[in-house]
Amino acid sequence: MKLTLSALSIGVLGALNASVSYAQTTKPNQIDDVIEVHGHKLSVINKDAAGSITAMDSEAMSRRQQAELTQILREIPSVELSGSVTPLAAQPSIRGLYGERIHISVDNVKRKIESDGNENIAAINSLGIDPSQLKQVQVLRGADSLTVGSGAIGGSIRLVTKDASDYLSGQTGFGSQLTLTHQSNSDSNFVSGSLFSLSDNMDTVLHMSRVTFSDIDVVGSNAPSTDEQEIDDVARLDKIKNDSERQNIALKNTWFIGKGHSLQSKVDWSETRSDDQPYRLNASYGLAYPTLSEDFNNDYIEVTSTYVYQPDNRYIDFDAQLVYSDKEYDKQTIGYITRGEREIDFTRHKQGGTKRYGVRLANLFDLSHDFDHQVAVELNYDYEEFSQSEFAPDEGMTTKYGDSDAHNLSLSVIDQVSLLNDKLLMTAGVRYDSYKRSNDLYTEFAEHDDGELSNELGLTLKTTQHINIYVKYSEAFRAPSAQELYKKDEWRCHIGGKFCYYEPQPDLKPEESENLEGGFGVFVDEMSWGDSFELKVIYFDNEIVNFIDNVPFMYYYDSSGEKQQGSPGPEPANGVPVATHRDYSAKNIGKLISRGWEVEMHYELGKFSSYVGYSTINMDAYGVPNFFLGTVDVNKQPYSEAPADKLNLSLQYQVLDNLDLGAQMLAYRAQRRLTEFYLSRGYGTDSYQLFNLTAKYQGTGNLSGLVVRAGIDNLTDERYVRAPAGEASDPSELGRNYKLTLSYTF
Repeated sequence: MKLTLSALSIGVLGALNASVSYAQTTKPNQIDDVIEVHGHKLSVINKDAAGSITAMDSEAMSRRQQAELTQILREIPSVELSGSVTPLAAQPSIRGLYGERIHISVDNVKRKIESDGNENIAAINSLGIDPSQLKQVQVLRGADSLTVGSGAIGGSIRLVTKDASDYLSGQTGFGSQLTLTHQSNSDSNFVSGSLFSLSDNMDTVLHMSRVTFSDIDVVGSNAPSTDEQEIDDVARLDKIKNDSERQNIALKNTWFIGKGHSLQSKVDWSETRSDDQPYRLNASYGLAYPTLSEDFNNDYIEVTSTYVYQPDNRYIDFDAQLVYSDKEYDKQTIGYITRGEREIDFTRHKQGGTKRYGVRLANLFDLSHDFDHQVAVELNYDYEEFSQSEFAPDEGMTTKYGDSDAHNLSLSVIDQVSLLNDKLLMTAGVRYDSYKRSNDLYTEFAEHDDGELSNELGLTLKTTQHINIYVKYSEAFRAPSAQELYKKDEWRCHIGGKFCYYEPQPDLKPEESENLEGGFGVFVDEMSWGDSFELKVIYFDNEIVNFIDNVPFMYYYDSSGEKQQGSPGPEPANGVPVATHRDYSAKNIGKLISRGWEVEMHYELGKFSSYVGYSTINMDAYGVPNFFLGTVDVNKQPYSEAPADKLNLSLQYQVLDNLDLGAQMLAYRAQRRLTEFYLSRGYGTDSYQLFNLTAKYQGTGNLSGLVVRAGIDNLTDERYVRAPAGEASDPSELGRNYKLTLSYTF
């Protein structure tokens, strides 16, 4: 348990029900003036945030014309995707970390991505979010356990949905909005509709949407095979088979009950399915085993209620929130593979789900006297139930995990102070989390019970009117999940004669992170050479110890029955006998170090605006698994999951009052900072540039409610793959994509 004290980056704080107006903008990638991070009722001007944060408003998201939030997020510095290129299958990552190492929330309610250390429990994206219902996306890069607890050692993604006041610009009344979008490269059709009403007593929004995807157009490799590199058939694919869809329904109400009282309720439902996919969403399996396929289905429902009391008293700004969510997933494997004249049946049905119950109490104390001073206190408790079962004709009903429970209780205190005539902004905070995991199947193991302290410190020094200096230190942690702790399975390995297995690991330690950031910002308005200039540069140094991964420990039993490290075979190596077993269980494997830079810049001149986002990151690991040899490499080496350096240049020009045009270049540097083992097997990506065009027309007069958007992604039809990958053996990402969106507000 860590007992050192530090504090919170000013930039990660916000107001749960702050009355902040998010006006639409012509900026290519808007950073809002006020950062609103739900949960701790504190806010700060963005340029004063001592952290690496991007906040996109609804106009910036609409300009992308994407039905998938992940495709929007990937344009942000240090944010990439993990998983398949199939629509709805990719998950976001921040600074090379993904899954349960980042925190995702919608209107201050956590959307957990369950992982068992080897893979995500639900392969298809379980976020269930329609981007058109969002008014703001915030991405905080770097440790954020102070505000959210376990997880978030990579960062946080905070999503805020629209209220009726956002649609109606704060004016009472009612209305509706209908949006239709078509994209060519996935033959996708997206339709969404919203009904909204605002009165003195109530704010109500009903949102519904449905999107369907068909086969995906990608760009096949036409490179010839060479002696050094063989071009795999997967790399030559120009179309990937796909049939998937997502449906959303959300009802959000806010009642204003007398002076100082309000009550918000929300019901959010989504269903995601993806049929006839290759085994494990792997295109190479789809080519090798055409008689084998998988169908996926995820259902999610969430019910929340939040009471807010804000009387005319500077010591009381209170809210209480109740949360219930139920996420269920279903996967059916259908078909067989052939081995010689034999047909091996792979048919099986896997299903599972997570129920979550939560309560949160928070209050903001305004202690300002001679200087600005606020203290936010939060108490949070949640309880999760996880269950999973699998049916196979030759095995009957089985389970790898059994039924698991997870309890989490936390208390946080955050103090925000402005000193030296508002030239120094400091925020200090501490949070203690107590957690407990248990399982009804592996009763021979005691409950996993522990606690962790998270601390952060953020300082912003306003050296001049236009220049800020930032320093941030934070400590964060991720508790092992119930799925990592309790999992048991055994199967015949792909390496002949060996057994592979998982076994419970009830003694896993939590991952612990130390994160140091520093940088500067330059903010100038009304210059002779422009109307506005904003620049923010952040350097980060992050270290994670007790990193959890699935270590493929290969071993044999010696004459005394003890496990000994074995060689992969088929023959003994250097006198070491051939292994008979391969253990893939989750283990604490060592240390991960990440260092890099993130830069964001905005510039405006008249009707012209531009955005530049840049990120570069080096990741090194000690004690990572070598999946080729079944060993653990203890020496320092490049981490194979590190993203490539990325540059986003976006330009926007207001041609007419109701017409604007935009252009974007996304440039990725080659990622070949890998071990020789990976490079010799064809891993590593080349550099590439993507060019995108956008246009927006706003109707006038009787058609003032009409908005027409058009766009082209990947204008040059570039072949590209995400790092980490193998250019010669991986399917490419999306090819040229024509987009058209019609939206009408009644």
